Amino acid sequence: MIIMQWLKLKDLLPTFIYDHINYPVFFTDENLKLVFYNKAFEQAFLKNNEKVIGKNLFDVTPQLKDKSLYYMRAINGEKIDLFENYKEFSIYPLVNEGKVLGTVTTIEDKIDEINFNSLVEVFQGLGRKNNLDNEKIIFDKIIHVFEAKFGCVILVDNGDLKFRLFTEPLEGEFKKEDDKYVYYHVINKDKVMYFPDVRKSQIKTMTLKSLSTIGIPLRKNNSIFGILILEFRKIDPLDDKLMSYLLIWSNLLADMIFENLLWENYKELEDRFRLLSEQSLIGVCIVQDEKIVYVNPQLIEILGYPLEFNNINDLAKLVVSENRQRFLLRYKELTERKLGYIIDEFKCIRSIDRKPVYIEVCAVNTIYKGKSAVLYTFLDISYRKALEEELKQISNTDPLTGLYNRRGFITLAEHTISLTKRLKKKLVLIFIDLDNMKVINDNLGHNVGDMALKETAEILRSTFRENDILARVGGDEFVVLGIVEKDEDKDELIVRLNKKIEEKNSMENRIYRLSLSYGTIIFGPEEQKSIEELLDKADKLMYENKKKKKALTNG
Repeated sequence: MIIMQWLKLKDLLPTFIYDHINYPVFFTDENLKLVFYNKAFEQAFLKNNEKVIGKNLFDVTPQLKDKSLYYMRAINGEKIDLFENYKEFSIYPLVNEGKVLGTVTTIEDKIDEINFNSLVEVFQGLGRKNNLDNEKIIFDKIIHVFEAKFGCVILVDNGDLKFRLFTEPLEGEFKKEDDKYVYYHVINKDKVMYFPDVRKSQIKTMTLKSLSTIGIPLRKNNSIFGILILEFRKIDPLDDKLMSYLLIWSNLLADMIFENLLWENYKELEDRFRLLSEQSLIGVCIVQDEKIVYVNPQLIEILGYPLEFNNINDLAKLVVSENRQRFLLRYKELTERKLGYIIDEFKCIRSIDRKPVYIEVCAVNTIYKGKSAVLYTFLDISYRKALEEELKQISNTDPLTGLYNRRGFITLAEHTISLTKRLKKKLVLIFIDLDNMKVINDNLGHNVGDMALKETAEILRSTFRENDILARVGGDEFVVLGIVEKDEDKDELIVRLNKKIEEKNSMENRIYRLSLSYGTIIFGPEEQKSIEELLDKADKLMYENKKKKKALTNG
């Protein structure tokens, strides 16, 4: 054992090498017979505590036979360094006083170093590229690091397969339900599928001469959106460590592709929105943090050139003063999430010619470029308003009070009910009767009776909103229909109406006293009764109210 004696003389303790060097180290004599090896060599090459000291190296490790030429060169005094399969082979001649005693070999696993350096290299480059380039960089690095012959990423989209990345284009049609390919099994079993030797399986590789393949699901939110497929020219090229590293890389690739898909979908939706918006006859704008970030051409057309649009206040300035605070309040209610959406009507003044324009405004909370925003649509309803005014002057208007008559009320009420059903809003219906009308007519004359009817109409106009429908539906009968947010709103309306009546009665030199009886109902979008049936119901409630008042008076 000349070599062992030499090791001890050189203070190279065999026990230290055996126990503490965690990669294979072994020595041969000049005839390439094993004379020493460490524990890592045993774990890598030997089975069942074989006794191999004194045996030929290539008999013990036939997998190293392809390196026999390098060992001959080492016996002749040459130092050899090789790198293959993520391992660095170093073969040294053992020389003492100019004589070669044998060889020492170290086999270091470099996959940790390769993987770490490759990750560092990729991350350093990500910030300098756009996301699509980064996606390709990660994919190419996977092919290089894991020495794949072929690689591709297939997206799974509603039953279709779409190639997103590949090392070489493929001919032919690939179907999701084709169980000859690895992607079919990845999709159906929802896990990594590794075939170390495809010759021993029923799996068909996507390229010729591939001997092994792996399919890795690309997931986001626990759902497969794609598959990474790698093919190799070697049998069983992936050990546990390589597999764990490959999964790390595939997760990195999945995150990058998914982010890109989200961005691509967003850009596609944004492009569609702009196309529809810019061809629309409806004005559109988006407000974010009180700043106007998007306006379509039609809105400028509706509100008139020249127009300076920077923030919500610029928009509010075009609304007439009596509507302006309500317009800003609606925006505040949306941004504070008190309301999910609004539909309202406003009178505006066109900036170019200062002419009035009536607009129906719909606004809803949305997300724009990742941040909360309010999307407004503006419909020019000036023509509709003009028609409404015309209707008031024709058959739908009561000539005495200027309110809608029964016909006009029924027409507008049906339209309003249909609209609120779509918007899932509630309506209040108030049936009103002017008390003691016969007494006024009999004692004071019909002219005074007409005056009482006109006063009642004026009180209704001052009490209710411009958008509420007011009508005189009989001799001394009135009706009001309006949208409410909650049931309690009807009580507030009655209180306000009673206050207006008291103010009128408190005026000096009055020759009669106004008194109204009410029947009030609230109904929602699920209501199936017709407007006539609802009027009848409210009418009955009004008479109950009138009876109670008479009973109190007589009592």
